[in-house]
Amino acid sequence: MAFDVYACNHDLDTLNVCKEIDPITYYGMNILDYLTGNTDRHPENWGFLINNRNNQYISLYPLMDFNQCFLSYDSLDGANCQTVLLEHLTQREAAIEAVKHIGLRQIREMDMSKFGNMKKEAEMFRLRLNELKKHVN
Repeated sequence: MAFDVYACNHDLDTLNVCKEIDPITYYGMNILDYLTGNTDRHPENWGFLINNRNNQYISLYPLMDFNQCFLSYDSLDGANCQTVLLEHLTQREAAIEAVKHIGLRQIREMDMSKFGNMKKEAEMFRLRLNELKKHVN
């Protein structure tokens, strides 16, 4: 949020800056939020790591705050994506765009037993993951 104010005062586009300095984390955030149905990725739940010695960007902050997962999990589209600002994309649309930019980056198959008795959530996760796999080049 603070960077967005800074960007507005310096004629910078916050979204473009994020994509330029750390596209992997930015796009990965959209993919993971879609897969988990996280509806809490507002501007105060992501930010930048900064080198305090030289005030230079290091990267986007690693993903945090997943206490709102599985809330918008009743459709394949998900909620409105909060990281794309004024573009008004669904989480699905933002995740597909992300996969086209960075791939899926899946390092192993998901152990669906991790969902325990959350059968409905496990099924939606599987459906969403399969949806993204269709868009991997």
